Amino acid sequence: MKKFILASSVVMLVLASCSTDHGTVTIKLPDNYSDSTLVVNHVLIDNIFNATRQEDLKVKYDTLKVDNGVAVLELDQDGPARYSVESPMMTTQEPEFYADAKDKLEVVIKKFSPLEYTVTGTQLMDDITKLASVTNPIQQEYVALVSASDSVPEEVMNQYMARYDAAIKKFVAENPESPAVAYAILDLSTDDFKAVYDNMSPKAKKSIIMPFAELYYRQVSEVLEARSQEEARKAEVASGKIVAPAFTLPDTSGKKVSLADFRGKWVVLDFWGSWCGWCVKGFPALKKAYQEYGDQIVIIGIDCNESEEDWRAGLAKYDLPWLQLYNGNDRALYNDYNIEGFPTKAIINPEGNLVDLTTGEDPSFFTRLADFVK
Repeated sequence: MKKFILASSVVMLVLASCSTDHGTVTIKLPDNYSDSTLVVNHVLIDNIFNATRQEDLKVKYDTLKVDNGVAVLELDQDGPARYSVESPMMTTQEPEFYADAKDKLEVVIKKFSPLEYTVTGTQLMDDITKLASVTNPIQQEYVALVSASDSVPEEVMNQYMARYDAAIKKFVAENPESPAVAYAILDLSTDDFKAVYDNMSPKAKKSIIMPFAELYYRQVSEVLEARSQEEARKAEVASGKIVAPAFTLPDTSGKKVSLADFRGKWVVLDFWGSWCGWCVKGFPALKKAYQEYGDQIVIIGIDCNESEEDWRAGLAKYDLPWLQLYNGNDRALYNDYNIEGFPTKAIINPEGNLVDLTTGEDPSFFTRLADFVK
């Protein structure tokens, strides 16, 4: 009998211990919140990174009872998760927070629209809230400016971005051990992000949201590698040692024209399409160069990514006076010239070597053309 009583006591102690170990979140709602329930959804962080389909996320929903403007959520015991409090009105943002199974948090929602809330109770959320107190006013200023104006000058936009980035960098510098560093740097540009990531402290890397930073790091690394390859390609092109890839294409009369026909002359290739707004915007400057240089250069337009009918309609509409060739949808030439966007302009010297390749409508192209030809 004593063994039974003792065993029962041990079981009760274990159960009590387990129940107190469960993390909880106290959610304080706005004074005007009138619903008797509150819905909170969450996704395990592991699921976010392992899901291959929407259903693999396994989003879970909790409907909580609201008592005197307060709801209490028991945290998922399966691991760290991202939680979101569903707003009772149509809004683009909802209160969210990150929590592990045993965390104790308090969410105070002052307003759902415009959203105003704080989350405290762990160092991660305390520091995210601290960071938000600095960055949110900058965001709100910018949103108010955009809402009040039809267009915001690029210079002004850059000033706001610089202030925002500076606030994040200041937070990281002042809180290098914080688990919120992994969260803060997600808003930095590629170069700034990598610089901070590469110097993160071991303690900061233990954050439950480190997987988000790791994913972004892989993406940033791919971008930087592509940039490095592009810069290497540009340096190779600028060396003037690459022979311009040969091609033979039909002109407007159907006659076959080859790049080799123009050996001994400066040649400008303009890869374009009538569907490309920036290509069309660049025509006036190209027409000016055509008139200015006369027979010093040969300009060859190469139409891409459209039907012959649309090509001919574009020629008639934009009255392009230089030689026009039709490439259509043949991607071989795109690959040969490393075309990543339209328009792309290439400069080929009289020896037949590629000396410049410019993607997009860039006024500096004409400066470089002048330097080469003159």
